[in-house]
Amino acid sequence: MKNIRVRKIGAKVKKYRLRRKKFASIKKIYGRKNIYEFNRVRYFFKIIIVFILIIAIIIKIYILNKNIKNNNYGLSFKQKMSDYLTKKFAVFGRRECPYCGIFCFFIVHLGCVNKYVSEGYIPIIDMQNYDSIYNRGDRNLKNPWELFFYQPNGYTLEEVKKYAKNIDYVKCHTDFYKPSEKFIYYQNDSMKFWHDIQQKYIPIRNEIINQVENNKKKFFGGSKNILGVLIRGTDYVSRKPKYHCIPPTVEQVIVDVKEMDQKYKYDYIYFTSEDEEIRKKFIPEFKDKVKYLNPKYSLNYINNNITDIKEQLKEFHNFVRIYIINMVMISKCLDVIISRCHGAAGVFVLTEGFRNTKIYDLGIY
Repeated sequence: MKNIRVRKIGAKVKKYRLRRKKFASIKKIYGRKNIYEFNRVRYFFKIIIVFILIIAIIIKIYILNKNIKNNNYGLSFKQKMSDYLTKKFAVFGRRECPYCGIFCFFIVHLGCVNKYVSEGYIPIIDMQNYDSIYNRGDRNLKNPWELFFYQPNGYTLEEVKKYAKNIDYVKCHTDFYKPSEKFIYYQNDSMKFWHDIQQKYIPIRNEIINQVENNKKKFFGGSKNILGVLIRGTDYVSRKPKYHCIPPTVEQVIVDVKEMDQKYKYDYIYFTSEDEEIRKKFIPEFKDKVKYLNPKYSLNYINNNITDIKEQLKEFHNFVRIYIINMVMISKCLDVIISRCHGAAGVFVLTEGFRNTKIYDLGIY
């Protein structure tokens, strides 16, 4: 044991002597002053490298925290687990409208959320267990509502059903007090009331909001002088669904947009319609001034060339996601020209207010 220790000490002494000898030879060649200058430069570069590494770590932590914030809404799982044990949950969904659009569900669900919150429940929206165009009868798929909106505080339908101890499965009726598709455009107090309910209990998913912000920078730069235009398509004109609003003609809208543009000198016009024929007429009138985000498919929401139902649904959900992005984009414009429909009512829930509005209220079919 002693011999091993002596050998180790001897090896260290030998290594030290070699280093001294090497340093002496370098010093002899370059001189003492140059050696000190070399060491000073070397230490300076070491400090620079350490500084760069620290900055890189800080940036990485910032990006990680930002991603966590963007991908996780609401309470921590531990906090939610405590709520699952102690709080009352009301699980509901609109049942009688399998072909309704997303903002038709949105408006009705806001009324149901308001009702059950006032009764002391935490509302949970269920679009999984009722047949609709969003699941095409496949109830094993993830709750479609949660593809586009958060539940309150980041709860999920799956977690609530699995962990919550106090669940009431209740009905969501269309006659509950909800945003008025007819009058909300003219009622600032109602707009603010429902805006606050939506922001607190059914906020739009962060990835959709992030896409909106990216589009705003891409389309408008820093400009806020934007006119938003929303026109319903020929699906209304051709089918004339009973009790639905009559949309204006595209020619009428073009005249009104030109009049407002002449008056307010907009930097850009943000335009959305699910109808390709309307887009073909509207966009050439305003050329580069008009900005828009088109879905891959227009009125045929499902691509019939795809036979796999899950792939069809994936494309349809992408279509809906773009539709919601468009509604949020319109809600952030300075002024709007808009025709009455559930999407338009949704825009007036999402907005924090407009300066000028023109609402087409041309009666119903």
